[in-house]
Amino acid sequence: MVDMLCWVLAAIVGIPLFMLAAECLLGASPSVKAPYILPPPFTVLIPAHDEVAGIAAVIRAVRQQLRPCDRVLVVADNCTDDTAAMARACGADVVERNAPDLRGKAYALVYGREALRTQPTPIVIVLDADCLPARGALPRLAAHAAGKGAAVQGCYLLVGAPDATPLVRFSIFAFLVKNLVRQTGLQRLGGGALLQGTGMAFPWPMFDAAPLETASLVEDLKLGLDLRLAGRKVLFDPLAVFTSSASAESATQGQRTRWEHGSVATMIQYLPRLIGASLRGRPALLVLAADIAVPPLALLAGMTVPICVLLAVIGIVTGTFAPLLALLGLGAAAAAALVFVWFRLGRDILPAAIARQLPRYVLWKLPIYRRLAGARQTLWVRTSRKP
Repeated sequence: MVDMLCWVLAAIVGIPLFMLAAECLLGASPSVKAPYILPPPFTVLIPAHDEVAGIAAVIRAVRQQLRPCDRVLVVADNCTDDTAAMARACGADVVERNAPDLRGKAYALVYGREALRTQPTPIVIVLDADCLPARGALPRLAAHAAGKGAAVQGCYLLVGAPDATPLVRFSIFAFLVKNLVRQTGLQRLGGGALLQGTGMAFPWPMFDAAPLETASLVEDLKLGLDLRLAGRKVLFDPLAVFTSSASAESATQGQRTRWEHGSVATMIQYLPRLIGASLRGRPALLVLAADIAVPPLALLAGMTVPICVLLAVIGIVTGTFAPLLALLGLGAAAAAALVFVWFRLGRDILPAAIARQLPRYVLWKLPIYRRLAGARQTLWVRTSRKP
């Protein structure tokens, strides 16, 4: 009985550590550039809540990649500023939504979809109002979605100011691991991809029928999982790059709280469904289940250490050390994989002198995880755009 308990304790964090190591090792190698395919007409749909300060730059960047057959539609959602007027002045089509009791991006997307139904384009690309597409990202993403008949997530990254604090730099690096490296690794393992909210393209029939309306804090993650469970393809394109500026340290903690509380709640909800579907003949969903079972990296580290200590105490008392040794091996593999990712992709973000402050980053995130127990965030709150 003690042996079984020890192995269960080791598996709780051992399986996520194994998946993290596998995704990082597979995902840190370069992607092969695919040949360019002419995309069908597409619409860029931008939900925007009080974005007057930055939406002009986004619309200008989008319009540089549009042809006469393409369009950009802004949903000015519960705005108290001049977002709608600014978007129109920049050449975007605009619809305005006023429903203060139904706040959040998902409801804005539903409203935008209704507006598109009168004249839909073959592809719809969802883009956040603070997110800039890199050169060629929009037509590439539209062509990929059309060619594969799939929802396709682009590579969404954060960029920081030269004077960004160490804690913000750690958050940017964690974003790169999650949104580029692990997405690439997940796809190479055969698990498809996750949706991440911006820079994501859909064939119109899929978007038209998608379950968009939700109060979830991570509506994009939920949407991607719902599509996969319904048998639809969700893929990742690492070469269609989209970027947002990282928020200031104070806003970063609020942003991480929303994402991580929402992700943990979604994991609890969807893990049984994905495992059940995999056992009914869809093994790729088991790979996806293993991916969403990986908690945020700081939380994973915070879980691994006390379990190792507990297994060490049990081992001293009972002589059962195999689970501890297995877990230490998996922890070492995951740590080595993260160092490999840092060496290949993260040294400009996290210079070695800053990387040594990792324990401070973990401590900084502890209040986020304490709130999971009794004061989990459930309401959508717009992230501050202040640098």
